[in-house]
Amino acid sequence: MEYNNQDINAFRPMLFSIAYNMLGTTTDAEDMVQETYINWLNTNKSHVENIKFYLIRTVSNKCINHLKKLKKERETYKGTWLPEPLLSTPVIENIDLKDNLSIGFMYLLEKLTPVERGVMILKEAFDIDYLEIATIFDISYENCRQHFSRAKKKLMLEKTKFQVDNNVHEKILREFLSACISNDLNALIELLREDVVVYADGGGNGNAILHPLFGRETIMPLLISGMNKWTPVAKIEILSINGLSGAAFFPVSDKSMPTFLIAIDTDDDSKIRNIYFMSNPQKLRLSQK
Repeated sequence: MEYNNQDINAFRPMLFSIAYNMLGTTTDAEDMVQETYINWLNTNKSHVENIKFYLIRTVSNKCINHLKKLKKERETYKGTWLPEPLLSTPVIENIDLKDNLSIGFMYLLEKLTPVERGVMILKEAFDIDYLEIATIFDISYENCRQHFSRAKKKLMLEKTKFQVDNNVHEKILREFLSACISNDLNALIELLREDVVVYADGGGNGNAILHPLFGRETIMPLLISGMNKWTPVAKIEILSINGLSGAAFFPVSDKSMPTFLIAIDTDDDSKIRNIYFMSNPQKLRLSQK
């Protein structure tokens, strides 16, 4: 079977999504997709029966190998490492998040081994069956299922959603921002779980906290003081961060790059379980591609 470049390019968005979810960085994801295409150009195509499967297998294994290197680098990262956000505006209502993992879920994936992460993403986000995944990573069917089972236990997946109602999510986000800006402690108490956690990625720049902060009573004063500091000199815009509504704080005089981003995770009771602050300039710059 022959394939032209147009046939191959149709798979590029899917391959980028797999690579981005695997690696958490846009530049590395693009590199892996490009290497996959180079590999395709140089391979003997007469032996390829299913081009989609071939490309998925190639990019997934390249990501596994690259992720091993990245995980070592992230062990020396200054502060909390968060994935590079994917930004788009305006927020698209009822967007399908099947293969667009949230910042929070991608942060959780850092707990997994590279193979566990690959199995989890291909199975849950791309609905690939165990037999195909086992072939992709050259492992047995039973081993594949064991990797998935271990990953679920590490992530407590039964408490995590892949799909979120973005209308509800955005409503909670707006209420949260309003409560912080208006110093409404009662509203914050209603919105935040008692065990809420704040994560911040400043990349060693700025005044970002270096370690996660735990507990509603601990973080409420910091949230309010932070908002009081930034709202007079920033314009807040609601936009899509990895497919879910988030907030970007832009300097009033310049909207070319946000000063920082806020993303949240919510639970089944519509309370905020995690808050993510991104102020690493390099990631904010890359995220706007």
